[in-house]
Amino acid sequence: MNARHLRTRQRGAVLVVALVMLVLLTLFVLSILNMSNVNLRVAGNNQARNQALAAAQQAIEYVSSFNFTTAPAASTVNVDINGDGTNDFAVAVDKPVCMNSVPIKTTELDIGIPADVACFASSASTTSGILPAATGGNSLCSNTQWDLRATVQDSGSSGSQTNATVHQGVGVRVPIGTTC
Repeated sequence: MNARHLRTRQRGAVLVVALVMLVLLTLFVLSILNMSNVNLRVAGNNQARNQALAAAQQAIEYVSSFNFTTAPAASTVNVDINGDGTNDFAVAVDKPVCMNSVPIKTTELDIGIPADVACFASSASTTSGILPAATGGNSLCSNTQWDLRATVQDSGSSGSQTNATVHQGVGVRVPIGTTC
């Protein structure tokens, strides 16, 4: 009688254990799905950030390809990252800031380099025939260092906002007397 009594008590235990295992398995699957959604969002945000950084760098390269030292000014550069013909980012490039200017010594110039030829003194100079290279004085050019800063603020289609700022140092040779 004792064995028969135990058998009747255990009939519902298998059902309860199966339901608990089913609930645990369901929670496990839901957590995996949630984790994959989070990973997908992180990857998308990382891609948007990288595109914004690339757009800022491209805008800086665009500004530095022109003679920005003559009249430095802030500008907005439209950038098409994916090459589809539509502007993906509007990049705000701040007014370039001249950090310093160092005169180039004539002894540092090479007459064989076309960019250096313009830095030598002209034949109309008042050095009494003494070549500036022989005196070791300053040439007619100086090296300047500029800081270009580009900022991208993009509101994505998913409602997230991407912000990126890039600082780039640029060295430019300019004639002596150029305002720095």
